[in-house]
Amino acid sequence: MSGRQLKVLLVNPSWDGLVSRKGQRFNRAWPPLDLLNCAAILEQDGLSASLIDARAIPTPLNAIREAAAQADLVFVTSSPIDRWQCPNLDLDPFLAVTNLVDHEKLHVMGAHGTVAPGELLTMTRARAVIRGEPELAVRALCEGKDLSEVPGATYLREGAILNNPEGPALDLTSLPMPAFRLLDFGYYRYEILGDRFALLETTRGCHYRCHFCLLKMYGKGYRRKDPDQVVREVTYLVGEAGARTGYFIDLEFTAAREYVWDLCERLIVAGLPFEWACQTRADYVDGPLLNLMKRAGCRLIHFGVESGSARVLAATNKRITLEQIERGVVEAKQAGIDQVCFFMFGFPGETQEDMDATITFAKRLNPTYASFHAVSPYRGTTLYEMSGSDELFPEVFSKEHDSDILQGIVNRAFQQFYLRPAVLWSRLCRMDLRLWRRQAALFLDFVRPALFG
Repeated sequence: MSGRQLKVLLVNPSWDGLVSRKGQRFNRAWPPLDLLNCAAILEQDGLSASLIDARAIPTPLNAIREAAAQADLVFVTSSPIDRWQCPNLDLDPFLAVTNLVDHEKLHVMGAHGTVAPGELLTMTRARAVIRGEPELAVRALCEGKDLSEVPGATYLREGAILNNPEGPALDLTSLPMPAFRLLDFGYYRYEILGDRFALLETTRGCHYRCHFCLLKMYGKGYRRKDPDQVVREVTYLVGEAGARTGYFIDLEFTAAREYVWDLCERLIVAGLPFEWACQTRADYVDGPLLNLMKRAGCRLIHFGVESGSARVLAATNKRITLEQIERGVVEAKQAGIDQVCFFMFGFPGETQEDMDATITFAKRLNPTYASFHAVSPYRGTTLYEMSGSDELFPEVFSKEHDSDILQGIVNRAFQQFYLRPAVLWSRLCRMDLRLWRRQAALFLDFVRPALFG
């Protein structure tokens, strides 16, 4: 490579279909923000990277093979940042891409390799698996460092699998602006927020350790960007990239209340035509903060409710009550912010009565949108340890629950929530035909087996 610039290729594979059948994972076309961070760091170092996002732009495998053949180093993710917490359970689409790449230049990253590095190294025959936050490891590899010096790398040497210690947690304030210029935002959308959709993050990490939650990708501690840094990114996205909507992918966006207050005031002053969503805990919001967020462009909040059974909820170690959840959802409604509430079935010790209570609670909360799933015991979580499973990526807590039965309950929950006359009428009253079609397609993809056999 002497005398010419290193050619680096970053790849986000496609997963077949809008909803993966194993585990019912959404496969939305959302920007791979972590890969954009990697590209920006390399550019800061005087290098450049190309990006293939096959999840957004259908890309034939032959085209990926040809691009990989032209590259010196290839990095393929099994889970971009929006899938760090809830990765796909079926690895076949990912492996179809890794099998195209010369193994001496192949490096893989994502949640799967982070929790099962040896297995992923064997499955992909990659030169290295990058565990956890990928940005600093990608930089080290592109600097030409020996694998033994790359933080969080797993690799094979003299027949033995070696696992390097993880490096320091990424300082988010040191990140350059993500390489948004590599994307055409016309390909990105969120069916309940709109088109020309971007991802951003203000913080990384979580203060809690829920038994079901996979946090291995997020590094150590709780870190945040400077508010000015975030506003510059939004300004670029709106003014240069043409983004109109976005999602702050933080695990708990409002955990630092004063920080969010400051950020929202700056966004209001900037006056950008940008509507956004976030994820947070229902006990981390209050009326004044929500009102300010609304003024700053917040249109939608994701709340993890998990269960409508107080007993089951307490056993998850989420450390929140049903009353706190209900209060947070009500306050979001009063502020005029839409809500998506997430519910799960199949926790340890959960009975049919508990699951019925979850459906009843969902209807009582009556959020703008509700999403129902079976609980997956991700490797690397307390729930996986409790499961006693020897399966690499199990679909459900099979010690107590059957996946087909749970999927039937999920289908029933979707139907009972969305097919209520009041919900159907509310959709008609606020209909955006373009978004409604996408939402209806998503709903039918989930419940079609129950409706049509």
